[in-house]
Amino acid sequence: MDVVHQKVAIYNNKIKENAELIFESYSDSSGSVGITLILDKLGSYKFQDSDFYAALFGLRALLEPKNIVMCINGCRLDFVCSSMGQQMSQGRVGYIIEMEKRATDRARTFDHCDDLNKLTTVSKQTDYIRQWSESLKGYFTGYIK
Repeated sequence: MDVVHQKVAIYNNKIKENAELIFESYSDSSGSVGITLILDKLGSYKFQDSDFYAALFGLRALLEPKNIVMCINGCRLDFVCSSMGQQMSQGRVGYIIEMEKRATDRARTFDHCDDLNKLTTVSKQTDYIRQWSESLKGYFTGYIK
């Protein structure tokens, strides 16, 4: 098993605190990974999935009812990890996206997000990603003959 620790900032009911993320890659045949968020006074939360991006979404779903949000790119409204990125980097690298534009601005999923106004819920992020994807349909068809 491969284990990596990373310090992160979080907002706990709009109060900024420090926490720790633990990333685990399991060497068994399952190919799964795990993310654990350790909070000083609130214990720990863990989620396992096929890659770190998917595990992050599951972990966030556990944290949102408690009004806890991590200050990382993966929690930004305008962040997406492609399925190829999920396979190639285990979901550790994605893109900052903009409506009607292809994703070209690469970013690391778990790097600190300085733009706190961009942090959002899983639901709002998935809606934005869906809208962004829809905004690309037909947008580039003019280049195809």
